[in-house]
Amino acid sequence: MTTAEYEGWSNRETWNTELWISNTEPLYKLIMRIMNSSTNDFADNLEAFLWIIWDGFTPDGLSLKPVDWVQIAMAWHEAYPNDP
Repeated sequence: MTTAEYEGWSNRETWNTELWISNTEPLYKLIMRIMNSSTNDFADNLEAFLWIIWDGFTPDGLSLKPVDWVQIAMAWHEAYPNDP
């Protein structure tokens, strides 16, 4: 089953996850600390980190399985090009 694009993101879960991490200040600050120069490494670290703290689901109950972690990492690198 393929998922449909949602609000410019690859799917609703990716959009929702990015909203949570960018709009929750303590979480945002932590994620800025794990952001690094490689998009793929950042995507992998972000996925592992959020799976641990959220136990596989966003705080509002959406699964992290379909999240496009690379898309989120690319968006963050574009938004914050001079940070770590």
